[in-house]
Formats: sequence, C-alpha cells, structure tokens
Amino acid sequence: MKFFLKTLCLFLLVVSCSEQDDFLLNEESKLLSFSIKAMENNFDISSNNMVSTTLKDEQDLSKLTAIFEVSENAKVYVGKTLQASGFSENDFSNNPIYIVEAEDGTRTRYTIMIGVAAKLTEFKIVELNNTTFTIDSLSITAKVPAGTDLKNVTAKFDVTENSTLNIGGIPQESEVTKNDFSNPIIYTLVGQNGDSKQYTVTITEAPNNEPTADAGSDKIVILSNGNSTVKVNLDASASSDTEGPLASFEWRMDGNIIGNSELSTIDLELGNYSIELIVTDSSGATATTTINIEVRMQGIYTPIDVNATTETINLYNNIANIANSSQFAFGQEFPMSFQLGGLRTDLSTSDAKDVVGDHPAVYGIDPNYLMYKSAQQREVHINEAKYAYNNGSVVTMDFHQQSKTDGKIYMRDITTETDKSLMYDVVNNLNGSRDWFYGELDEVLGIVNDDLGFPVVFRLFHEMDGDWFWWGKNSKNHSPQLYIDFYKMAADYMKERTNLVLFAWTPNQKIEMSYYPGDTYVDVVGIDVYNPVKAVLKSNLIELSTFALDHGKIAILSETGKVDYVNTNPTFWTSNVLAAIQEGGSDIRIAWALAWFNAPWNSSQSDLYIPNSDSPAVVKEDFISFYNSPLTLFQQELDNLNIYN
Repeated sequence: MKFFLKTLCLFLLVVSCSEQDDFLLNEESKLLSFSIKAMENNFDISSNNMVSTTLKDEQDLSKLTAIFEVSENAKVYVGKTLQASGFSENDFSNNPIYIVEAEDGTRTRYTIMIGVAAKLTEFKIVELNNTTFTIDSLSITAKVPAGTDLKNVTAKFDVTENSTLNIGGIPQESEVTKNDFSNPIIYTLVGQNGDSKQYTVTITEAPNNEPTADAGSDKIVILSNGNSTVKVNLDASASSDTEGPLASFEWRMDGNIIGNSELSTIDLELGNYSIELIVTDSSGATATTTINIEVRMQGIYTPIDVNATTETINLYNNIANIANSSQFAFGQEFPMSFQLGGLRTDLSTSDAKDVVGDHPAVYGIDPNYLMYKSAQQREVHINEAKYAYNNGSVVTMDFHQQSKTDGKIYMRDITTETDKSLMYDVVNNLNGSRDWFYGELDEVLGIVNDDLGFPVVFRLFHEMDGDWFWWGKNSKNHSPQLYIDFYKMAADYMKERTNLVLFAWTPNQKIEMSYYPGDTYVDVVGIDVYNPVKAVLKSNLIELSTFALDHGKIAILSETGKVDYVNTNPTFWTSNVLAAIQEGGSDIRIAWALAWFNAPWNSSQSDLYIPNSDSPAVVKEDFISFYNSPLTLFQQELDNLNIYN
C-alpha cells in the first residue's frame, strides 16, 4: 500500500512538471527584418538596434508604411500604438522608435533612421559672381578669364542637411572660409550617416585675350583769344579687356610719360600733337594706339547777317571766347521778374542773387509774355532785359508763339484745322497765314529794335523735332524740310528789318541734322535737355561742341533743368550739369547753360528749377558750390568781360 502511494505521487509529479514546460512564454523580442512599402532600399539592422538606410534623394517621409518581421508571438508598437506590418503608417522624418514586445513582456527598442546620401548641390565663388560652376558626379569645374585672382577667394555652397564639408579635416563655412583655388582643391563631404565622398574643384583660366586700346577720335581743340595754352582731356575709357578691368594706362608724348590714369589732362600750345596710349591687362599683355590733336587758334566769328551792328559782332566773338575757354556762363529764363507765387516787379534781386549774391549772366526773355500778357508785365520784362544789357549780361530770346486762330502754343490744345497746318500754310501762303505770321514778327522786331535797341541771341522756333509745339512733328503736312523752309523764311524776314539779332537753332536733347537750316542761317547751335543724366548730357554736349566746331558756330546748352529736383536730386546743379561739363573738359565748348524759370503761377518747392531763399539748405549749398566753381560765370564776372565791346 505504501509502495502504491509513493508510485502515484511520483507519477503525478512527473505529469505536473511536463505540463508546466508545455506552457512556458517566449521571451524573444527581436526585429528580424524591416523595409518600407514605397521604397526599394535595403535596411541594415545593427547590433546596437539601429535600423538604417540611405536615400539617394530627398523624399517625403511623413506618411510611410513599414513591412517587418519579428520574433514568434512578439508584438510591435510605436509609442502606444500597435503596429501591423504592411498596414500601419508612420512619420519617419524624425527617427521613430519601434518597440518589439516579446510574449513574456520583454521589450527591445529599435531606432529607425532614414537618411539622405551626402551631396553637394551648389557651388560658386563669391568674388566671381558671373562664373558658372558645373557639378558632374564628384568633379566641380569652371573656366575663368585669364588673370583672374584665385588665391584668396570665398566659396559659397549648399550640401544636404546635417552634412559637413571639410578640406584636410578643416570644416568649411559657406560664404566665409577663404581658400587658394589656383590649383585643384579636394573637399570631403561627410553625411549624417557617416557616409563620405570627395569632390575635386578645378578652376581653369582661359587663354588670355589681348586688350584693346582706344583713345577716342582725333581732336581739334580751340585756343581762345588771350590764352597761350589749352587744357586737353585724354580719355581711355573706351579701352577694354574681355577678361576684366585693365591693370594700367600710360600716355606718352615724344617718348615721355604725360599721364598714367584712364582720364588724364595735358596743357597744349598751338600746334599738332601725336599722343600714344598704352594699356596693360591683368596678365601683362599690352595694346597701343595713337590720338592726334590739333590745337587751333580761335578765328573771327562772322554773323550770318552781313549788316550786323558792331555791338552784335562783338557779342558774337566774345561769347565765342567764353565757349572756347574752360568756362561757361550761367543763365535763367526770366530770372528777375519770375518767382514762385507771382510776378516780381522790384528788379533789385532774383532767386539766384538771393541764394548766391549775384544774378545770372544770361537772361532768357520770351516775347510771348510781352505780346500776349498785360502792359504791366510787358514793361517789367523789358526793364529786366535792359537791366541785363546795362550790367553786361547776354539776352537770349525764345518765342512760344501762339497759333493764329486758337491762340495756342501746344498741339494738344489746338482744335482748328488751319492752326494744325499753320506752319505749312505760312510757308505756302495759304489762308492768310503768311501775312499774320509777318505781323507777329513785326511785333517781335519792334521789341528788339525799339524797346531794347541792343543785340540779342534769338532762338527761332526751338525744339522743332519734338511733337508738342504747333511748329513741331505733329503739325499737319510736317516734314523736316517744311520746318527748314519755315525757319529760313522767318530769319530772312528778320534780317531785312534788324541788325541786332544772332540766330540760334536749338533742337530737343541732341543734334538732329535733318532739321538743320544750314550754316548760312545759323549763328548759334544748342540743345534743350531736361532731366539730364550726367553721362548722357556729357555725351550730347560733346557731340554738340563738335558739330559747332565743324560748322563754325557757337554752342550753348539752351535750356536745362530737372522736374522736382529739390526733392529728388538736390545736388542736380553740381552732380548732373557741372560734373558733365567738367568731365567733358576741352571736348565740351559751350558759351552758357540756361535754367528754366521758376514759374509765378506755382508755389511749391517742387516747381523750382533753381533754388530760392526758402529752399532746403542742401539745395542752396549745392547751388552755391555751382556758383563758386571756377568754371561758372555769373553777372558780375561777365560784366568784367565787356562782351559788347
């Protein structure tokens, strides 16, 4: 009995232990494989539980589905969310943690890392902004002009996020680190997953092109009466080198160096000169050219009116002296009688005098304001012109003539058909227009001969190449030849009835040869230039001066100014006008520059063409600097020249 009980107990113990072994839980929590449904990339599962792959290019990782295998009976969580292989979506942009939980509750954490292969996506050199670099696999190349300085320049680059770029172990900072690129440079790029690659940057200099030397066209320079030398500008700015700025300039005369800058000056006496220009580029290559300069004595200027008075002839030759000198007179239209807000009847001052202490040297007078306005205004303007003459200033006239029927100046205001064709009708003696026209000229001649009785420079029908006046391009049956015939008719009529006029032809902006009446009808040539840019004004005045020299005439800047210059360009008179004339040197030969009037029907500083006593300090200071320039002449200085004697 005891044996049976012992045997039974042993059997039950064996059976119990066997059943307990059958119900033991799995303790493995391994991630056996991992992939992303939308990717072909293989993932590596490292011993430290990092699951990683590297993409060739950036892509959206915010919503991807993982496919995975884990230990038997294990579960997978991201945070507290149970994952199903091939179904659950997650954001893989921030290295999510996958938790593999074994059957017995054991957990293993796996970090999923999807990186992008390190790549250099952009490369350039800051100092070589116009140079294009080509990135081809691991090679970065560019070609630069010969002589380009590559020894201490700054690279600008873009690399993939969390990547670093090094040269010989030294980290590089875009737009900061400088290197010598005169020889190839090797960059090492290290990605966020530790992958690395090497880029070689090679910058090749192109073969050197020879520079071009350009000293400009040969010159004729006028030596004004009373001077033994004339200052001549030498200008090599048209010289060039395809690789970049020229390294040096050298001017030589008779084997001697006379200048070593792009712009130089030399004082020359009467005679003929050959001056050599040598330019050198950054690679040491040179080019040479020669400019010939003739210094010619100023001749006698004869007015087109063979019966001109002695005073008129004197005036012509004396303003020629000014034009051919290094100076020019400053003028203004109605400088004394016109001011902001109303007519000035007290002719003891002017806006110019209020600011600089002297009147302009040239007075512009328009018969329009003597013929079509009040008797009081006529008297004021006549007294103003007389004051100018009595104090040694020049009087120049421009006629804004009203049309026959509408009484308008501008084509936009004309409605009558015969006024639209008025210039044509005057020339062809239609509709009584010629008699009307001569009657108007008779009134002008009465002002010149009777009211004034001294010489004037008369600008006949100016800005004819514009489209705003009734004698301009928008007139009916218009042609340049029609204007020329019109001008000649007026000049011939006036010459027969006065010997006190020098005739001026002044187109808009620049010389327009198709409208030129011819040398036998013009004494003075000029251009009206508003809102001038310095470089353009300089170029146009050089062209004007050359034209005047070739045709034996005197050049003037007949009208100029800038709208709202007080607010938009307060240094206009020095920065735009004076600077252009200074830079032009002996290539610009003008007798005067005339500003437009400060209109009495306006009241704002924005309407000024020269400053008045109420103008901002910076505007007045600029005009004072203009006045103080040794190049400018105002009334007192011109009076000392006795231009009518």
